[in-house]
Amino acid sequence: MCIPTNTRQVGRRARRSLSLALSVLFLTTACDTQELLEVKSPGKVPEETLDNPQLAQTLVNSVITDVECAWDSYVGAAAVHSDQFIQASGNLTMRLWGIRGITADDANFAQGACQDWGYGLFTPLQTARYQAETVFERLQQFSDQNVPNKTSLMATVRAWGAFPLVAFGEGFCESSIPAKEGEPGQLMTPKQVLELAEKRFTEAIELAQQANDQDILNMALSGRARVRLDLGNLAGAVEDASRVPADYVKLATRSDTDPRRYNHHYEWVNGPGWRHASVAPNMRELQWKGAADPRVKVTFGGRNGFDFVTPWYFHNKVTSRSTPNRLTSPQERQLIIAEAAARQGDLATAHRILNDLHAAVGLPAVEASDAPTQDDMIRLILEERNRELFAEGGHRLNDMLRFRGTEFNIPFLGEPGSIHPNGIDQSGNSYGDTTCFPLPTLERQGNPNISS
Repeated sequence: MCIPTNTRQVGRRARRSLSLALSVLFLTTACDTQELLEVKSPGKVPEETLDNPQLAQTLVNSVITDVECAWDSYVGAAAVHSDQFIQASGNLTMRLWGIRGITADDANFAQGACQDWGYGLFTPLQTARYQAETVFERLQQFSDQNVPNKTSLMATVRAWGAFPLVAFGEGFCESSIPAKEGEPGQLMTPKQVLELAEKRFTEAIELAQQANDQDILNMALSGRARVRLDLGNLAGAVEDASRVPADYVKLATRSDTDPRRYNHHYEWVNGPGWRHASVAPNMRELQWKGAADPRVKVTFGGRNGFDFVTPWYFHNKVTSRSTPNRLTSPQERQLIIAEAAARQGDLATAHRILNDLHAAVGLPAVEASDAPTQDDMIRLILEERNRELFAEGGHRLNDMLRFRGTEFNIPFLGEPGSIHPNGIDQSGNSYGDTTCFPLPTLERQGNPNISS
C-alpha cells in the first residue's frame, strides 16, 4: 500500500479512495455481466468521472465518511493523551499514546489509517480536509438544474469539512494546509487554522440559510461557537451557541461492520478486547457534595489491562464498536456560554447554567459559595466540562492546551500537580513531553515550503 508522506500524497490517496468506492458502485449497478468480465482494473476510475453531477450526493457522502473516520481517530487519541486515562498496554505503540510518547517521528501517528492499529491522526485528518475542499470545488461547477439541492450539499461539505480543521487547530502544535489543493501545504499556527475553520463554518451557515437546511445550520453554528471560544471571541461564541435549539445533537456515526467504521475508543480502550488504557484514578468515583456524579460512571472490569498489571476500569459512554461520537451537544453549547459569561464577569449566568446541568442529572445545586470569585467559577466550569464531556470530542485536551501556562493550568500526566507528579506512571514507565500533537517529520521533510 502506498503510504502518503505529505499533503500532496494525501490528496492522491483521497482520490484513489473515492475512485475505488465509485468503481464498486459502478460494478454493482451494471446489468451486462459480459461487461463485468471485461473490466481489467476495477479499482481505477478516471478522475474526470467525478465531474458527473449525478454523483453529487455520492461525493458528499464520501466527505462525511472521511470526516467521521478522522474525527473518531482524533477523539480516541485525544482522550488517551489527556489526563482522563492511564496507559495499560503491553504494546509499545499504544503505550506511547498513553504516556505522552508520541513524537513527530512516530509512524503510527503520522501514517496510520482509520482501519490500522492505533490512532493514525495526520493522514485521516488531511484526507478528510482534502476531500471536503475538492468536493466543494466540484459541486460549485455543477449547474443548479442538474443538482437541484446543490446549495444544501455545498453547505453540508463546508460544515463537515471544518471539523478536521478544528482538530488541527485545537490539538496540533502547527499544521500544514495548502493555499490551493494540489500544492504543498503552508505552515500554519493553531490560531490560523482555527480562523480558517471559522471561515468554513461561516460559509456553511450562509449556504445553509440559503438552502433552508436547518440541520446543517445548527451544526455549523455549533462548530463556529466552539471555534470562536477558542479564538477568544466570547460574544460571538455566545451568540452562535444561543441560536441553536436547546436539544440539538449532531453525531458522527460508527458501525461494527468494518474496521474503518469502528469506534476505536471502544476497540482499543473501553471494550474488553484490547484494554490498552484504563480510566485514570482521578476520574473514578467522582462526587459533588457527597453525591455520586452519574456523568462519569466507571466500572472495574474484573481484570488487568493489556499490560497484565494495571487494573482495567471502563466507562459507560462508549459501549460498542457502533457507539457514535457527538460532534456537538446541548451540554457543550451550554458550557461554551457559561465559560464566556464567567470570563466576562457574568457569574450569575454561569451559576444558572451549571445548576441546570446538575439538575438534569440529579446532582446538588451549585451555590454562590462554591465559586465565589471569577477565577473560582472558571476553574469549576473546566471541571464541569471534564465531567459532562468526558472522553468525547477532544474537549479535555483542548482545555489542557488552551489554558496551559495560565492560572487555570491543567497539568498533563507526569507533570507536577498531576496524579503522577514525578514523571513516572503506575507501571514504572517514564512520561514523554508531548502536549500538542507535532507536525510529522515526514510532512516537514517532504514539503518544500516548510522543510529545514
